[in-house]
Amino acid sequence: MFIRALILSLFALTSVHAYAADSTEEAAIRARMAAMFPQDAVTSVAKTPLAGLYEVMLGASLFYMTGDGRYVIRGDLIDLTEKTNISDHRRAQARSHVFAELDRSELIEFLPKAGKPVETLYVYTDIDCGYCRKMHLEVDKLTAAGIAVSYLAFPRTGLRGASFDKAAAVWCSDDRQQALTDAKAGKEVVSQKCDSPVAEQFNLGQAMGVSGTPAVYTAAGASVGGYVPAAELIKRLTE
Repeated sequence: MFIRALILSLFALTSVHAYAADSTEEAAIRARMAAMFPQDAVTSVAKTPLAGLYEVMLGASLFYMTGDGRYVIRGDLIDLTEKTNISDHRRAQARSHVFAELDRSELIEFLPKAGKPVETLYVYTDIDCGYCRKMHLEVDKLTAAGIAVSYLAFPRTGLRGASFDKAAAVWCSDDRQQALTDAKAGKEVVSQKCDSPVAEQFNLGQAMGVSGTPAVYTAAGASVGGYVPAAELIKRLTE
């Protein structure tokens, strides 16, 4: 239930700093989207800085639509004067809020040995993914530089199959850190079955638009992308 609430807030928060929509135009937009996508709920409608254009969150997707509900644009809204991607900013705001509200006990965290982290990376990971394993081999370098790594599960087979089972075994282990390290080294991890957060974390990742692993984000919600060598990542985050 907790993750479901976070998923809903993920979309609602993308419009936190946007202007409230006109009720008549919002109704027209919601009606048109409901007719076109009856299986998905519109989670927020808000004005954008562009007159007559509204920001619409539908499931995991961000759209822009005219107030009469006739025209829709799927893409990024970019402010050329300010040289900012408004859509990316909205997504980052939402991700940052969700990361801050996560139950830390359900993450697998590798923390610096001393002092407060200079940055925390949230990483959606799969046990068998080659670049995920490569990144994990460099976790010690990241923590030595003051960067914390918080892992969330994103099994590439989805909610069933070998990848899911391996992730569940890791998250159900008494020593999750060691289990994750062992699993990424190709060792079999055996643990008692438990009510693991793997499925909820996978669903949260999908809601954020994760399509591959590793998917790496900063605490501010910015997307780092996939695997980046530790030396380059440290330079990016600390300089």
